[in-house]
Amino acid sequence: MKKIGIIGVAMMLMCMSFAMAETIVDVDMDVESGFVEITANGIDHSTWNTGSIGETNIFTGNGGFTGDYTVNDGTFGKLNSYININSKEYGADFVMRDTQDFNILSANHDYNVVGNFYAHASGNDDRVAMNLKSVGSMYVWSEATNRGIALQGSVIEKQAWTTKNGDLQSNVYLGVDTNGLASISNQYAWGWGNRESGSSGDYGSGIRTVSSTGDGTYTQSGFGANSLTFNGFNFGAGSASFIGAFTGGMTGPYSMSAS
Repeated sequence: MKKIGIIGVAMMLMCMSFAMAETIVDVDMDVESGFVEITANGIDHSTWNTGSIGETNIFTGNGGFTGDYTVNDGTFGKLNSYININSKEYGADFVMRDTQDFNILSANHDYNVVGNFYAHASGNDDRVAMNLKSVGSMYVWSEATNRGIALQGSVIEKQAWTTKNGDLQSNVYLGVDTNGLASISNQYAWGWGNRESGSSGDYGSGIRTVSSTGDGTYTQSGFGANSLTFNGFNFGAGSASFIGAFTGGMTGPYSMSAS
């Protein structure tokens, strides 16, 4: 385990898991103005795909911010990653990326599915926040809130998608761009998940809400090679999108699952 304090510097770390499951990243950040990028790779310790990377999690922060980033590794190259970060007075830009190779994670239970996740929050004041956990397992990866609002800022967006045999299988996206303050939150812990079958979208129960003050644009889209559910509508193979311009704020629930 390591604990690193960062004050007003640019920094890049590459962290890879070791022979046994443990905490491979434990970083406290206090950055006045700078750039931080941390990459964590989960290495398969089993006899199935020894030494292969099952999951990669990357956090980047740019601007002024405080917070912590912790990653634990596990069997078959899985990672549990936690980011709780807040901007300082002049704002910041936060991104979390996660990639899951289900050939490795599932010990070849299913074949040739790769999952991806992207989350972004940015703004020019001290209200930008990212509070996410990324939890891998053999058959499903999921994002969730850890504590507080998942994403908050003048720009927020997240996306989950999978490929199967190199072809796009599922893709869900949501984003807000506003001159006010936008946020995404979940009634319970879980937000979206990717599965070894190639599906993406709503994971677990509860209501998922997006809201914003001010004036701006809300964008939501989804694609499924076999099926898509989109805000209560059921589609066969295909895609759907919604773009709304709002004045004086907006709020409401959303739901998406694709496969």
